[in-house]
Amino acid sequence: MRNFKIGFWAVIFGLMGIVIFQNQDFFMAKQSLSVDFIFTKYETPELFRAILFAGVFLAGFIISYIFTLIDRLSFRKVVKSLGAEIDSQNENITLLINELESLKGGLSGNNKENKEKEEEKEEEEEQKSA
Repeated sequence: MRNFKIGFWAVIFGLMGIVIFQNQDFFMAKQSLSVDFIFTKYETPELFRAILFAGVFLAGFIISYIFTLIDRLSFRKVVKSLGAEIDSQNENITLLINELESLKGGLSGNNKENKEKEEEKEEEEEQKSA
């Protein structure tokens, strides 16, 4: 999958390079960008269009990263709370299994803890008899 991603992005950047190379006249022309607010007017110095395109792309990339960062932080909180809920439910399950075994009055053959206890008792008996 990693090789596929590298290949995919190589193809995308290659196609972008071809478009830019074939349209050098357009991208290398100088142009200024102006913004006219009601109270002020701002105009950039003349820059290559390629620099303007790269700046707009970078600004969009940063904005999208900020919005996804907010979502990732909220998802991290959700995952943390769900992990805590899983832990508490596992504790409840363990308590209920122990209560069920105590109500049965015997040892369950499927419980690892009970098997370990049986093995310890057997070892103690062997030590006492030796």
